[in-house]
Amino acid sequence: MPQITFLLPDGRALPCEAGDAPTVMHLAIRHDLPGLPAECGGQLACATCMVDVAEEWRGRVPAAGPDEHDMIEDTIGSVPEGRRLCCQIAVTPELDGLVVRVPERQG
Repeated sequence: MPQITFLLPDGRALPCEAGDAPTVMHLAIRHDLPGLPAECGGQLACATCMVDVAEEWRGRVPAAGPDEHDMIEDTIGSVPEGRRLCCQIAVTPELDGLVVRVPERQG
């Protein structure tokens, strides 16, 4: 079962066992993580589940699709390196150990 670590704006690191969570967003919601409201529930419609994928993981996490890229850019004006909507990151065994940082503000 993959484990994903969320780095929170207050400096805490919260490792979470993924269980049967289909996406990183679902995992965050199940653990009631602060700073990730995920208002649309994973429909790629709100940009309130942004995370920054740790540099060492960027090549292993599938790239953002054009709709995700546009949603982030439309929301904050640019797409910082590693910025993703965690509703679009599927939990797979290959992502065991993934580290994502929750930004100070969501879209």
